[in-house]
Amino acid sequence: MGGGWVEDCVTRPFSFGAPHPICGWLNDDWLARTMEIIRDLLIFIAVMFALSIVLVVVISKLPDDNPLKRVLNALTYRLGATLVAGVVAIPVEPIPGLDALYDIAVPIALIWYWFTFFRDAFGFSSREEIMTRPDQSRHRVREESSRTLGN
Repeated sequence: MGGGWVEDCVTRPFSFGAPHPICGWLNDDWLARTMEIIRDLLIFIAVMFALSIVLVVVISKLPDDNPLKRVLNALTYRLGATLVAGVVAIPVEPIPGLDALYDIAVPIALIWYWFTFFRDAFGFSSREEIMTRPDQSRHRVREESSRTLGN
């Protein structure tokens, strides 16, 4: 008996070696295993954060008309608007009438804002004009005219 609280919890007097029903799951290395899991999770979070930074830097180097860059720009605008809505909510809460209006209007506006992101990014709309750029038709005409001139 080392006198530790884990040992006192696991073995008790007159138990004849049976573990305590409430804390019998504890043993000597439960803290070490828990810390190892937390360490692994923190390493995973750090690696994912670094990969996301690399992804943002690589995508930001792409040309402006690249669809991936346009989606990233739209995503950052949505994340920024959501962050601003959360930051503004803190000072608005103590104001009696404004907090109720804010609690109703801002989630509706954010849902619509995020809905338009998914609609435009993944093409959930029935109209194709939303996703096509006006300059695509010019490129198609230039390619066809260069083919006819070349023949």
